[in-house]
Amino acid sequence: MKDFWIFPGIVAILITTVYFQGYIFLVLLALMIWRILILKNKKLNLLVFIVGIIFLGRCFFIQQQHVITEGIESGVIFPDTLTVNGDSLSGELQGEKNNFRFNYRIKSQTDQNFWKQLDYPVKVEIKNGQIQEITPPRNIGEFDYQKYLQHKGIFKTIKIEEFSQKSSYQSKTIEDRINVLRIHIIKYLSQLPKHLKIHAQSLLVGYTESSERDFLSMLSILGVIHLFSLSGLHVLILLIIIRKLTSLLRIPVEWVDSAMLIVLPCYGILVGSKSGIWRAIVFVTVGIVCQKMHLSLSRLDMFAVALLICTFVYPFAILEMGGQLSFLLSFAIFYLYQKSNFLVQFFKMNLVSLPLICFYTYQFNWLTILMNVIFVPIFTYLILPITLLSSLSVHWSIWKTVDKYFDDFYRLLNQLSIDQTFLFITGKISVWLLIVLMILALFYIETKTFLNKYLSLYLLFFCISIFLNKFPLFGSVNLVDVGQGDSIVITTPLIRKTFLIDVGGKLAFPKPQWAKSTNSNQVEKSTIPFLKSRGISNIDQLFLTHKDVDHIGNLDTLLDKFKVKQVNFGVGLENNIHIRSAIKKFPNVKFHNLKQGDVLKDTIDWQVLWPKKPSIGENGDSLTLLAKMNNRNWLFTGDLDIVGEKDILSNHKFKVDYLKVGHHGSRTSTGDTLLKSTHPKIGFISSGINNRYGHPNKETLKRLMQHQVDYFNTAEYGMISWYYSFFTNKEKITTFLKGDVVENNRFKK
Repeated sequence: MKDFWIFPGIVAILITTVYFQGYIFLVLLALMIWRILILKNKKLNLLVFIVGIIFLGRCFFIQQQHVITEGIESGVIFPDTLTVNGDSLSGELQGEKNNFRFNYRIKSQTDQNFWKQLDYPVKVEIKNGQIQEITPPRNIGEFDYQKYLQHKGIFKTIKIEEFSQKSSYQSKTIEDRINVLRIHIIKYLSQLPKHLKIHAQSLLVGYTESSERDFLSMLSILGVIHLFSLSGLHVLILLIIIRKLTSLLRIPVEWVDSAMLIVLPCYGILVGSKSGIWRAIVFVTVGIVCQKMHLSLSRLDMFAVALLICTFVYPFAILEMGGQLSFLLSFAIFYLYQKSNFLVQFFKMNLVSLPLICFYTYQFNWLTILMNVIFVPIFTYLILPITLLSSLSVHWSIWKTVDKYFDDFYRLLNQLSIDQTFLFITGKISVWLLIVLMILALFYIETKTFLNKYLSLYLLFFCISIFLNKFPLFGSVNLVDVGQGDSIVITTPLIRKTFLIDVGGKLAFPKPQWAKSTNSNQVEKSTIPFLKSRGISNIDQLFLTHKDVDHIGNLDTLLDKFKVKQVNFGVGLENNIHIRSAIKKFPNVKFHNLKQGDVLKDTIDWQVLWPKKPSIGENGDSLTLLAKMNNRNWLFTGDLDIVGEKDILSNHKFKVDYLKVGHHGSRTSTGDTLLKSTHPKIGFISSGINNRYGHPNKETLKRLMQHQVDYFNTAEYGMISWYYSFFTNKEKITTFLKGDVVENNRFKK
């Protein structure tokens, strides 16, 4: 049954996907079974049936393993999972039955130094810990950290208040011993200068410090991160080096192959058990075993057997971007093997990977192909040899000089990655379109002609998807859940214009220098991914309501990573130190102050109701805007207080349909006078879960109910979006966590 193993391999993937991702893939599973049945091969049918039963059982077993019924009193912590960020410690805790993601507040600088310098596994006794659910994503386009941890076998987090005891952990298994060796290698390589350290740790043991995320982000944007992420390519390089060395030493190939059966699995553990690494290791191992047992399997069959083994051991690999790219590109290589020249192969491989990249990241870089052509030789003949040499002796003074050249090189690359000119935002493509594009790409790479119907259909469907993302048939107002802060994205239909009110931010409380941490940036975590998922590549108008950190704290990050045409704020706020700094730092962005009576005419007409005179940007000075969309009036008040509301109403009379409730629902905003005069139908509140301020205040909620104003809170619903259709004028309110809640002014149960 030559080349038939691929059928049970695909069935195993589809069963796993249906079980863990949803029944939407049942259609594909049914089509594949139908395709197998029409072959009328009884042996193949029996093989597929057995594989199907085995993988159903495997999926059920994994699901049952992850049911956590009790707490945890002790566990083991490996240093390579730890992140020390000021007085915050996080990492993975291995219990006897389950693994957890833990968070711990470091009590002293001495304690911090202990965790920073830890180079051995430690067993901890937990005196006081609280098991919590992993927070799911709360916005469209946001990274699913919950699913990421679940794929690693972690289904709960634990907030540890105090460790009662810490002691050295004695490794009991071969895997633990290899992990300890990995920790020592990581610590040894950490003595290298910055860039050589990153190269050595990532390429030799598959480890990158959390503090180097910006470096990884730069490589990812340029499309060359695969060179620094251990994969099958690096296993191939390792094998070539080993075989050449053993050939020079005249060691028999049979001995080398036998040794590889032991060395390669140990290497897989040493580098952190990456899915791409294991795919290559299993493939090589299957090849060696077949050769020793004189089994005749084609390259495609060996790939399929490796796929079955990897999916059985770690089913979640095929549900992740890295695993999907690894298996899919490997599958494509078998078709392209010796069938076309290098440039055609390179083009076809990019066609295979492009839909997956756009599905997960919503973008691609026009420089990717050029960067790979230039960067691969630099990596192969310069970076890799220097990395290997530097790892042999980390203390040589010459490495500091070499690192300076690398620093200049990466500064240049960073400028290219920041430049938005070459970055193309596609928006999210649907699952079904992804599947269609992948099938067309695989059909295309099998053909010998360069231009054919498969390429034409591929480009047609891909362009239609981008067109619909760039020219949507609906407009929207989206309250992005940035915790205790504001970030509101407003878009218009067809020739889309994008407006943003505030950028969120997190208030940093006074701490000793050692305890200060680098806070996660909500605009980068939530707002920018949402914009990209919608195919939005620039913001036409950004409105900053006032000076509070939870409204403008992330301004520099947004302007640095996203194209903004104009920034507007209340008159007087230009004297704020934060705004002055931004004006100086971003000379290509227009900054414009507004005051009461100003009108901004665009696809949406913005009427400025406040402030009346130059101010310093306090809550009472908040930029207040009245906007009309789809014949509906929206009022955005920032953190304006009741006094300011009354002052506005003394000069303006208007009704509103939708109200952005002021100051996150504080009792000092959204007074009776405003509600009685404007008669809003629905109020929208942006507040953090269990925030320290008690927002929204009970008095405010009571006032809303007394005036028959229904309300939605991001703390309860996650992102809240109001949509209206360009052609039908129909509208609805939908939430990320609970779906549609209002459609055509009718509430859904």
